[in-house]
Amino acid sequence: MGNNGGRADVNDFIVVDKTRRGPLQPKISGDPQPPPLPFPSLPYLSLFLELHDDHGGGGEGNGNDDPVEFTFTVLDPSGNPVPEYSRSKEEFFFTGSSASSRGFPNFIRWKDLEASGCLKDDKFTVRCDIAGTDVTVYVGAGGEQTAHNAHGWLLAARSPVFEAEVLAAVKEKVPGGVVWRHVEIQGVEPKVFKAMLHYVYTDTLPPEMMMAEEKKAVAMAQGFLAAAHKYKLERLRLMCEEMLCERVNMDTVAGSLAMAKQHGCETLEAMCVEFISRPGNLKAVIETEGFEKIKTSRPELLIEPLMKRFA
Repeated sequence: MGNNGGRADVNDFIVVDKTRRGPLQPKISGDPQPPPLPFPSLPYLSLFLELHDDHGGGGEGNGNDDPVEFTFTVLDPSGNPVPEYSRSKEEFFFTGSSASSRGFPNFIRWKDLEASGCLKDDKFTVRCDIAGTDVTVYVGAGGEQTAHNAHGWLLAARSPVFEAEVLAAVKEKVPGGVVWRHVEIQGVEPKVFKAMLHYVYTDTLPPEMMMAEEKKAVAMAQGFLAAAHKYKLERLRLMCEEMLCERVNMDTVAGSLAMAKQHGCETLEAMCVEFISRPGNLKAVIETEGFEKIKTSRPELLIEPLMKRFA
């Protein structure tokens, strides 16, 4: 490396990626020849984890759907971590063209790096620890099956059903001594599971659900509600119930009433029955396509609450 007045050259950084199995790579950026202090144009070294081009990085592709946690740590010349120069990002998704990299634009000041004692022959080492997902969840069957990597501890913490499935999962030893588990799930659509995984990691409903037009949003909320009930995600169930309550109308009431009865949503059930009992609404609801579908497949989900109301 050339000597830039004792300042580290960005082109000669050594970055060690120790733990990741997959398509992520560290990337360092900064000013390779910053002007002399006290007025550098870029006083900070920037450090990012970037999705490899082959896996949707570089602004193309869909990215990486697996949640990622990572830590950058500067090492001293003996290879020991320096805690004060360690920064972490928790549970990020590298999805979409705008999210192909994550990191720190102000990771460390150049002058702090020079004074840290971590430089050796004008070079230094940054370790990149990427906390691994340790569970692969297979959803669906046949050609429509999808696979999702996740953190087993988080699934278990959020849902007692997930906890039981993770504990009972088939185990596999992978390089590095990590125990990898494989969980198979039936009875949940892959797109619904992906949305549920988004909730598990972010505690929010997926953006596409919130921005969808009404018919699609209601269909997503109904599917999401069923999955939340199955996996005992009570807060998610309440969020979906609230969303459906806000969208009770002539087109949605039959389907929402059936979902409410099936999954124990008393508030939604009461709102649907009240809507149907309004003057003139019952006849109109009976003539809707949604009512006809429920009457054919699960008539008991409609008959019981309506009989209670009109008895």
